[in-house]
Amino acid sequence: MKNLALTFIFLFSFPICSENLGVSEDFLERFSSLPSYSSARISPDGKIISVIFKIEEKDALAFFKADDFSLINILKLREDQQVGPYRWVNNERVVININYAVGTLEVPVSYGELFAVNYDLTKPNYIYGIGKKTSSSRKTIVDKASAAYVIDRLVEDPKHILVAAYTFAKTTTGGSATILRLNVYNGQQKSYGKTPPGSGGVLTDSKNEPRFAIGNSTDGEVITYLKDVKEDEWREFTRSKALGGGKITPLAFIENDTKILVLDDTQTSTAIVKAIDVNDLSEEVLFHHPIYDPYPQVVDEKLIAVAVDPGYMQVYWMDDGIEAQIANQLLKTFNDGDDSIASKANVYIASFSEDRNRIIFQVADDISSPKYWFYDVAQQRLVDFLNVWPEIKEKNLSPTKPFKFKNSDGIVLHGYFTNSKNHKEKLSQPLIVLPHGGPIGPRDSWDFDPDVQILSNAGYAVMKINYRGSGGYGKDFLKAGMGEPGGLIQKDIIEATEWVLGQGWADKDRVGIYGGSFGGYSAVQAPILRPDLFKAGVAYVGIFDLNLDFKEGGCQADYSCKSQLSQQWGDDPEKRAAMSPVNYAEKLQSPILIVSGEEDNRCPPEQVYALENELIKYKKDYKLIMVPKEGHGFSNPKNRQMFYREMLMHFNKNI
Repeated sequence: MKNLALTFIFLFSFPICSENLGVSEDFLERFSSLPSYSSARISPDGKIISVIFKIEEKDALAFFKADDFSLINILKLREDQQVGPYRWVNNERVVININYAVGTLEVPVSYGELFAVNYDLTKPNYIYGIGKKTSSSRKTIVDKASAAYVIDRLVEDPKHILVAAYTFAKTTTGGSATILRLNVYNGQQKSYGKTPPGSGGVLTDSKNEPRFAIGNSTDGEVITYLKDVKEDEWREFTRSKALGGGKITPLAFIENDTKILVLDDTQTSTAIVKAIDVNDLSEEVLFHHPIYDPYPQVVDEKLIAVAVDPGYMQVYWMDDGIEAQIANQLLKTFNDGDDSIASKANVYIASFSEDRNRIIFQVADDISSPKYWFYDVAQQRLVDFLNVWPEIKEKNLSPTKPFKFKNSDGIVLHGYFTNSKNHKEKLSQPLIVLPHGGPIGPRDSWDFDPDVQILSNAGYAVMKINYRGSGGYGKDFLKAGMGEPGGLIQKDIIEATEWVLGQGWADKDRVGIYGGSFGGYSAVQAPILRPDLFKAGVAYVGIFDLNLDFKEGGCQADYSCKSQLSQQWGDDPEKRAAMSPVNYAEKLQSPILIVSGEEDNRCPPEQVYALENELIKYKKDYKLIMVPKEGHGFSNPKNRQMFYREMLMHFNKNI
């Protein structure tokens, strides 16, 4: 095979290529952007709407008047900081978790700093964390620093919040959280005791009393605790393996704190929504689906709705309140009068005022950018007030359809298929297989996906598959993928590809594969296993040596994460080596494009260069692009545009 051992380091800008990509540069530029808006919230009195707003690829916070949606102010943090999760704590003030960007596919880094500000941008103040310490750098004090997150807004006390605080100090036993009453204006604090060792997540009851805690043990188990109020004592409630072991997840205290609403999959594969009596531990099952995990939505001690995702999202409304009524109205609006539970639009309650008179919904489908809708109950006014992704102006993009089939092991697998735009003959259209990351826990859903739309508009059909290990199908399905990244998971990807081709949906001789993170692993591993099936691969910020992941990667300082790695990749180093593409590069016949970031902490450059050395050794056809100042997923739109251009050129040339 011709050796195309080409490594590119993009230091400045990328060249404009004259090659026909199948889409215009304008189209590619707009689809390379990130969503401009997210996390819309309304103030408790319903007068102000806040939304995270992206400015120069940094998350800021914008404030609008709810009456006319006019802009009031935009909060921009300092250059290295972004607005993270936030919440209104009274009618004038928000508390923000400060984030530090590391890549679009990776959870932003947070050091637990809490920053508070009024919507008119007055009284800005760091009320907790490293930001309050001006004498030392983050690097020098991180091991001694403390972080916090909000657990209760304290409605009856608008000047204070309840937070759970924990230290960054390295420990082999796992620390406990300190419960603090924190002033949202000056950061003054008062301690209300500690949670049990190893716990961090805390749930309060209606009296603002911390009553339920959840955390991880040193060996990766999930432990929950329930506090006995009379004895003022925390007691272990449940204990299970972090991945696939079954656990109880608390949602809310209900019925005057006599019961706790939970998700429980300790006795069944799919989780049960149930109410547990805190005194006698009797249980009431509120919702259970034998195949799909539920996604409950709780509002003020009420279970409003439960959704399951068999392909199109199905919503079961458990309450006939105004939220359900308006959501059903929106469903009907976006589905040509059809308000069935399997409607082809997803409607989520994003936020609401304290009196429930004003509600923000997010509406999403597969062919357009998600939008925020505002409903004023008193005025019966429903307004489409914000397009999440305003750069995406196209209408009638390529629709995505769910499918399912039974694999050779008798397991039903669910996936999504999108035809190429303006296709005429299905058998003549090339196919790109797009496996998701993870692999254990994440999943694909029916939604708007820019990757899919770019490929479809460039002339490619796209297939996505929820292989064994994907979330949403119960813990048995989850566990079936553990320790099988290069085995049964790849078998599912391959059989799904063959099933789609067997339906006559695409050309069996023109198949490529592309993915990010674990999907990048699959983009190399699947062609190694089936060189006759996959003609080309594109590996984006991928992992290629499973054993190296235990030495170089994002889990080195986290005992819980390392335990989960063992469950995910398997305990046997020899088996991990046998499933690592780096050790089987000789078998690779398909041309591979590898694109990664120099500052990727999750799948670091060591992974990429280890594979490259083997590709050079065996004179394989590949191209490597290593991009400076990018992490696990590119944040710079120009770099994403470059990546999409390179991907399309690669597939156009090789399939």
